[in-house]
Amino acid sequence: MKVLIYGGSFDPVHKGHYSILKAACSYLKPDKVHIFTAYQSPFKNKSPRPFALRKQMAQEALSSIYSNIIFDDFELEQKRVVYTYETIKYVKKLYPGCQVYLLVGTDCLNDMPRWKNSEYIFQNSVIVAGIRKGVTFKTQDFKYILLKGDFPLISSTNIRLAILSNGLLPNSLLPTTEERIEKDLMYGLDLHKWLEAHLKPKRYLHVKLVAQASVELGRLYGANLEDCALAAVLHDSGKSMSNEELINYAIKNNLKVRDFKDICKFSPSLLHSEVSYHIAKNVFKIKNTEVLNAVRHHTLGRKNMSLLEQIIFISDMASKDRKIKDARIVKQAALTSLQAGVFAAMKVKLEWTIANSKWVAPTGIEFWNELCLKNN
Repeated sequence: MKVLIYGGSFDPVHKGHYSILKAACSYLKPDKVHIFTAYQSPFKNKSPRPFALRKQMAQEALSSIYSNIIFDDFELEQKRVVYTYETIKYVKKLYPGCQVYLLVGTDCLNDMPRWKNSEYIFQNSVIVAGIRKGVTFKTQDFKYILLKGDFPLISSTNIRLAILSNGLLPNSLLPTTEERIEKDLMYGLDLHKWLEAHLKPKRYLHVKLVAQASVELGRLYGANLEDCALAAVLHDSGKSMSNEELINYAIKNNLKVRDFKDICKFSPSLLHSEVSYHIAKNVFKIKNTEVLNAVRHHTLGRKNMSLLEQIIFISDMASKDRKIKDARIVKQAALTSLQAGVFAAMKVKLEWTIANSKWVAPTGIEFWNELCLKNN
């Protein structure tokens, strides 16, 4: 008896999952196929999407591939990280004497010798892999089968990041998954729907371009990319309000804003950072303090900003839609170092403020002085 097992977070399921599973079923013609939705991957943080929803997406996308597919709740029943060797033990107990085939991607194939109890995996299963475009395959000592076919290099992480950054679904998704994501407004679509309804088109475009810039900087400096995109998408959520509306919102919600009276008198638009912070926390229920602080301090900055705060501060000034002539200098400086990027961004802000005879908030002055001390 041949049993093919295939596991994944399926967060979301995509065309890469579909193509490799279809090829494996076509080649092996297994008697049973067990698909295991991960409760929590050994290599990733626990998904905020419920197990049942991710399993449902997998069922909707993959059930038509083969007749004997079982979507197994084994990992859910354990309610913990389940390692591959444990899954193989479970299947062999379920079907005594069966031949287990373990389906993986090429990237996994290269790393498998470092998996927990890998010797048990190699002795009790045959590894089946599809070579993805762009992934270098290394010859291995254990038993494996390389499937023939075109297996695209698609990442669920990159899909989530793309949706969160621009509110659009990439073509690497299957139709059933697209429908599910749109129906449940997943992966940040709820944020984009709200922003598109509340922001003017140019401002909404700015938000998406800041997200793009922040992800680029995040990659360069090793930040959490989903945090970068989330903070960027939310940073101007209060920007659609008039000065009067910003003041009224701050008063109504009892926002604690430094120099509130002076800001209301001289530059009420500065309140949009605090209002955006409040919207992120109370409307969208964001609990990540790093993200919230990046939203809150993206305009005036503050002493000792975190990595994420610096990235959003820079990206807001370096986005492609900025017409300030020195905005490109900000991006170039940021590619040298974050400190240089923050200094350049604050310099451009101050020069514009002074050139237009605008009031400078004390927080901004203090931040500039701190940057000057660090630069000297």
